[in-house]
Amino acid sequence: MLEILEGTLESRIIHVLLEMYPATTRDLERELKVKSTLLDRTLKAMRSRGIIEVEPLPDRTFVRLLRSDFRFVGRKESQRKRVKQHGGKREKPKEYDGPMFG
Repeated sequence: MLEILEGTLESRIIHVLLEMYPATTRDLERELKVKSTLLDRTLKAMRSRGIIEVEPLPDRTFVRLLRSDFRFVGRKESQRKRVKQHGGKREKPKEYDGPMFG
């Protein structure tokens, strides 16, 4: 069983590849909104670990998962964000006894 940290680019790539087949590098760039250089570096690291296989063709480069025994550990990014506190005690509006309300 291969443990992958949740919220990393590797885990996001694996989630996309589990949902979408066949997937090209251009599809991954569009889905994950990352630059091609960063994606290429990450794919190269994943390829060396034996997680994916990259199949370059003349016009496209396909990415395929080699394993399916993933275990995602850690918290998702949405669980790490802190809830913002809004407001507090509201002040009551001051009563106005000016010339308009006389």
